[in-house]
Amino acid sequence: MRVLLAIPHVFAPREGSLYSSQTEAKRGVKQQALLEATAGNLSRHGTRHWIHASLGKGRPVVTRALDTSLGVDLTIQLYAPAGANLAATLPADPRLQWLDPEVEDYTQVPLVASRRLLEQSADYDLVGYLEDDLVIEDPQLFHKLLYLDQHSDGSYAFLPHRCERMELNGDVILSGDPDGGRPDLFWDTGERLAVPWPLGAVQFYRATNPHSGCYFLSRRQAAAVLDYWHTRNWQSDFQLSGPLEQAGSGLLLPVLKVMKPIPDHYRFLMVRHQDELWRRHPIDQPQHG
Repeated sequence: MRVLLAIPHVFAPREGSLYSSQTEAKRGVKQQALLEATAGNLSRHGTRHWIHASLGKGRPVVTRALDTSLGVDLTIQLYAPAGANLAATLPADPRLQWLDPEVEDYTQVPLVASRRLLEQSADYDLVGYLEDDLVIEDPQLFHKLLYLDQHSDGSYAFLPHRCERMELNGDVILSGDPDGGRPDLFWDTGERLAVPWPLGAVQFYRATNPHSGCYFLSRRQAAAVLDYWHTRNWQSDFQLSGPLEQAGSGLLLPVLKVMKPIPDHYRFLMVRHQDELWRRHPIDQPQHG
């Protein structure tokens, strides 16, 4: 399976900014997150792995390279403007390509990455857009996505939940939906879908909050999204909360139905956000009458 991921990346500190990509104190955190999002994802999902093997009785144990059919032929393209990135700290790898988006307005970097990804989609089985601080935790995510596409009509975009870890207390799903939904949003239809799986049907719902910091599309889905935006010269008549959201799920909403696993099934598809945004919000304690 050939897979292409596009990652937009900017690090340009500004005094007083609240954005992590503009905060000097976040340099170390962002540097490590970028390493895991690039080299880390390549090592997790590529075909190479290793095994300890004895050379025989009384002989030494060595670590030997192997290939696995459960991995994918993965390429990552990092879209990072010259002079405003942390890419120089990354190890060299032929599977990791550093591309200059060639824009002066850094808020356009996510859209450039997403657009160029879609324009290359005919050469890959799957393409994905991924923010620069996400780790794909599910080792079978790409295989599952093709399975889901094959068991549906191509009109559904299956997105993972973006999660963080609350120390010793479990995962926190960041992309929670507002209580009661948002009937004013054209994509909030309440639709549900069950897809067969050997361990039991996996349930998906039409997400009110479509943002997961990423998306993944099969070749036929990417072709449909590319055609839609190409005919409109990449101009949208609606805007999500920011450029990352608009370049991500914002490109999918007019074309595909964005579906996420129900919260109970969140681990079926899952990506890890390398930060602690959950700390910004209070813990909702249950009320006992």
